[in-house]
Amino acid sequence: MGERTALLHPEQLNIVEPEGRVCRGADQEWYRHKWQRLAGCGPTAAAVMTAYLSRTRGLTDLCPLEELAVPAFVDHMEAVWEHVTPGPHGLNRVPMFTDGLAAYAAGRGVALTPRALEVPAQAPRPSLARCVEFIRAGLAADCPVAFLNLDNGEETRLDKWHWVLLTALETEGEDVRCAILDSGEEFDIDLGLWYRTARDRGGFVCVPAES
Repeated sequence: MGERTALLHPEQLNIVEPEGRVCRGADQEWYRHKWQRLAGCGPTAAAVMTAYLSRTRGLTDLCPLEELAVPAFVDHMEAVWEHVTPGPHGLNRVPMFTDGLAAYAAGRGVALTPRALEVPAQAPRPSLARCVEFIRAGLAADCPVAFLNLDNGEETRLDKWHWVLLTALETEGEDVRCAILDSGEEFDIDLGLWYRTARDRGGFVCVPAES
């Protein structure tokens, strides 16, 4: 049997569209402007992460919405965008996410200290086991783990140059799989395949429970 670690309150990831469809996480296509829709994967991931933490850690100022529903959630995404802001090449570096997330929280009177594990394109890289350890610690702290990949390698279910949120991790021997949130849906990817075949940098971000 493999080892599985997952968020404790997955129902807090549900966001309801006006027609009643329940999405898992948010969709960057909800942003109101074209550039935001093109480059908004990082801010979208940060918006869902802060919404989850606000509802599970009592940090209500991070996302003071009584219900997670569009279009009110888009207002939250817009507020996060003001701090987790893509540059000309998108949100293509991990510190852009961590610094922006901390700044957004500080602006709401909440002290967050995000932790990051960067995965360079070339050696020395953290081992896959170290990546698994980081992800497992984040999920065990009941925090979605933000994942940046600039090259999806041979994992075709990932888009390259993209941020998603990891919500569960399952390992069995050398097999490492994660559940991710992307475009309002949740599905599994082979993280080990990404690690072995990606040719550009990536990284992971979470917020420890003591933050």
